Amino acid sequence: MAKSTEASFESTEPIASSLLVRVLGTSADAVDEALRRFTAYQLRNVERILQRADAKSRSAEESSSVSLRVAHVLLEDGSYCDDELMADYLGGLLAGSRIPEGRDDRAVAWSKVLTSLSSLQVRAHYLLYREWAARLRTVAVYELGVDAGRMQATMEVASSEFVKFLVAESEVDENDAISHAIGGLARVGLLEDKYLYNNDAVRVVPSIMGIELYGWAQGLPGLSPRGFASKAQPFDLEDAIPRLSSVIFSKLPERAEVKPQAGQRQVQIHAQRQGRRVKRRDS
Repeated sequence: MAKSTEASFESTEPIASSLLVRVLGTSADAVDEALRRFTAYQLRNVERILQRADAKSRSAEESSSVSLRVAHVLLEDGSYCDDELMADYLGGLLAGSRIPEGRDDRAVAWSKVLTSLSSLQVRAHYLLYREWAARLRTVAVYELGVDAGRMQATMEVASSEFVKFLVAESEVDENDAISHAIGGLARVGLLEDKYLYNNDAVRVVPSIMGIELYGWAQGLPGLSPRGFASKAQPFDLEDAIPRLSSVIFSKLPERAEVKPQAGQRQVQIHAQRQGRRVKRRDS
């Protein structure tokens, strides 16, 4: 029985060369050679990362390539990541590295940041920055490049809802999960260190580093705080994680103009008091 299981684990199906070439460009041959020593488990993880990179790619030029150094580091480190969200983030790093010359190796540094995180920390980053991306894009009052602007974007969410979507099927204790996720993101600079969590609420402030990582995750390299509100997208996974609905921006100015989006009428938020909940508006 053990031999059968081992044989099944080691049997490999090669990753389609068309996918390798489409995502990696001129680095495809060298990567294909390196992948021959990977186990079936590793190849499945690598293929998922490549598929996510293909879906997120913003470059339609067939001549675009990924730096061989980036491809090696991302796929080597990512080959042991079987978490869907982690694979999605790594796919974004690959997609954002596709340029005609194939010499952009910034994603190497971001890969090390990302793969140093636990799946809970990546999930917390996604849950929080997706809400900032969705909600701040309609509010024209923020300069996220300065401390005061990021403090205005302080977000609160009910602890019960946040931990529900954070832990999901994990076996980690709920209190330990919040402490590990929020504290861990702050320690590596992906959230400002001005955070709070208790039985009622989680309160967090976005950071410049956290904003840029969210940009890379959607295949948009070098996303600046100034461009976050207009360029960041609230992207979903194939197996979508529900949006947070209990979000409150407690430091919103008393009056904030909301820009109209496609299919929406122009509206204005008139905050009656601090702590007013900002709800999504449908057309």
